[in-house]
Amino acid sequence: MIDFFIVGHDLPFVLLAALVCLIATYACIGLMHHARQASGRMRHVWNGVSALSVGLGIWATHFIAVLAFRPGFALSYDPGLTALSLLIAILVCGGGIGLAVHSKGLVDRMLGGATVGVGISTMHYTGIASLMMQGDIGWHSGAVTLSILAGMALAALSFGTTLKRGWTWNLVAAGLLTAAICAMHFTAMVAADFSNCMAVVGSAQVDGGLMSLIVAFISILVLGFAIGSLVLDEADRRRTAREVARRAEDAARLAEANERLNLALTHMGQGLALFGSDGRMQLHNARLAELLGLGAAAQLAGAELEDVLHDALVGLGTAPEDAKGRVAELLPQHRQLIEGGGGELVQPVSDDRAFRIRHSPAGNGAFITTVEDISESRRNAAAIAHLAHHDSLTGLPNRARFGQLLGTALGALGGKGKLAVIALDLDRFKDINDGYGHAAGDEVLRELARRFGTLLKDGESVARLGGDEFAAIKPFTTLPALRDFLGRIEEALGQRVTYGENQLALGGSIGVAIAPQDGMDGSKLLNNADLALYRAKAEIDQRICYYEHDMDEAARQRRAMAKDLWTAVEKDGFHLAYQVQKSVTTGRITGYEVLLRWDRPGHGPVPPSEFIPLAEECGAISAIGAWVLNNACQEAARWPEPHRIAVNVSGLQLAQLELVDLVKSVLEQTGLAPARLELEVTETAIISDRQRALAVLGAIKALGVSIAIDDFGTGYSSLDTLRSFPFDKIKLDRSFMTEVERDEQAKAIVRAILALGKSLSVPVLAEGVETLEQLDVLRIEGCTEAQGFYLGRPGRIVWPELKQIA
Repeated sequence: MIDFFIVGHDLPFVLLAALVCLIATYACIGLMHHARQASGRMRHVWNGVSALSVGLGIWATHFIAVLAFRPGFALSYDPGLTALSLLIAILVCGGGIGLAVHSKGLVDRMLGGATVGVGISTMHYTGIASLMMQGDIGWHSGAVTLSILAGMALAALSFGTTLKRGWTWNLVAAGLLTAAICAMHFTAMVAADFSNCMAVVGSAQVDGGLMSLIVAFISILVLGFAIGSLVLDEADRRRTAREVARRAEDAARLAEANERLNLALTHMGQGLALFGSDGRMQLHNARLAELLGLGAAAQLAGAELEDVLHDALVGLGTAPEDAKGRVAELLPQHRQLIEGGGGELVQPVSDDRAFRIRHSPAGNGAFITTVEDISESRRNAAAIAHLAHHDSLTGLPNRARFGQLLGTALGALGGKGKLAVIALDLDRFKDINDGYGHAAGDEVLRELARRFGTLLKDGESVARLGGDEFAAIKPFTTLPALRDFLGRIEEALGQRVTYGENQLALGGSIGVAIAPQDGMDGSKLLNNADLALYRAKAEIDQRICYYEHDMDEAARQRRAMAKDLWTAVEKDGFHLAYQVQKSVTTGRITGYEVLLRWDRPGHGPVPPSEFIPLAEECGAISAIGAWVLNNACQEAARWPEPHRIAVNVSGLQLAQLELVDLVKSVLEQTGLAPARLELEVTETAIISDRQRALAVLGAIKALGVSIAIDDFGTGYSSLDTLRSFPFDKIKLDRSFMTEVERDEQAKAIVRAILALGKSLSVPVLAEGVETLEQLDVLRIEGCTEAQGFYLGRPGRIVWPELKQIA
């Protein structure tokens, strides 16, 4: 039979049959997978398409193989049986495929494959029966049985492998099904004996040529099914990959969201609970149990709000017998918020602890409750409120709080009693800051605050207004009561303050204004107390002063003068006078001191001793000093004689680094040689801020300008000052010249200062020379220069006569 198989078939057709079969079976397997993934009606549609694919493939394979068969005569086909064989292939294989598609396991799939094997055999033998020939075909029964069993077994194995997915397993399944078709066909052809048959010619028959066209058309359909299966399989693979990736991404996002939610619930500062529409708790975080004092192991799921409130009250310290009544008070408040669409309330728990509880609707009767511990924020708010009304360093009431206390105290008078408003200022506080540092000053202020706190009685208060300024309130009905309070204040100020190893001496000045006689307005009373304080600071032997009406008039006059000073600055209302300076030995003019003069409109000339301190107080001194320097240098630059000019510098000017730039700018603009300018500074101006003052003087001296120390001998550290800076001149204060010609002690002081200047190689100029006798003493004692009324009164200079005009 093997020899017959080799000799009786055309090998190219055999290979074509195998290829068509493989293409058809691969399409069938792919379409089966699509049918399994579909549902409902679409599963049946894909089932039918798969049956059509394999049915056509089996039929085409059979007839291509028959066309390859060479029995020795031309074959023709019965149209009816040929069509019936195709129908059998489609229907029976469709049934087997349907059984496999709808199967739930391996056995059902293999039964479906065996059914397809039966369809292959049935289609084959029906197709053989469609051959039209004379004579009968002889059959080898054993081979027939083997062909049917081979087709069923291999088809069953093929469908069994469809449990696996992927193109590799699809190819294995298609190969097994192709093997089933080919094994059945060729085994069956071996079983047939065509030796007694010959060709017949009939009118109702299909010849081999037409049959070739039909098979070719069906093969193209099979190829189309295969290509469609590949396309669908690739699309399905990509869709599956996308779905898998999307599901993985969704799962990752869901897992991340769940993790974040769990972290948020675990670490959020608020307690959180979800109550269902039945009013029972469905979810809560650990923070809720912790806040309510229930412990991490508390089982709150399923509890109603009433139960949670009761357990929380007990957990936070309420006695169990009192908790029930407290719940009855609180529950209606919470119910009202929940039923009213949500809201919040603050629930005090103890004296220093409180919760903010908020209920928010969550739909369908459910609601979310959050519990926040606001104890710390309430304490912070209280601390902020305290800081807003109290001094941060001392803890005493600040200016704003003092105003409130004063207003309340004035309102409480009601026509009875009196109220003292007291302003007090520390003495020598700046010396403590400068000598021991600001930490020492802070300690002094804190110690004073502690002392004030211990001395106060009911109704009395002390506030820190700023720096070393304090204010106090004392309601009283008798003067002894007021004096007692002031005595306690003085006692607190009079005690030394220990700072490290140092004992810091204090003291203070006190001003008192009394309501209602000095006014009933708080700001007016405090202003009046300040006026009294200023007088106390000016007095040598009096530390407490009471407000008097005349003080208001003096203050008003000072304010008016300050206003006129600023007007004079703006409108060039000053003028300069010059006092000559001469050599004591030769009488030659050595220079002129520049003096500022002001004729105040409506008042006449005002002495510099009156308006200069006020200019320093109101801040006009810097503008005035700049005007003096600029105008003096402009005038001196026009003189035909290169005399030196001496310009006084205020202590406030000396504290400003801008003074260096001012001097440099004026010299450049006026063209005055730096050697012709001499700046005079006092010891007190240097001592007030020694380091800065000496730095400024050093920078000015570097410009070529001379520096003279004025009013020498009146300070308390003259020698130290002279050692600290290389002054170009010493100006001996005029107070030493008053009795120098009659008083030996005065003469000795002058002699000592002149000797000091000589030893330091610093020339000395004596001020206030008014008599020939005074000039003779200076000449005998070796003084270098002098100025005073005897040598020339201050006035304007008119050139070219070089005369002074009084």
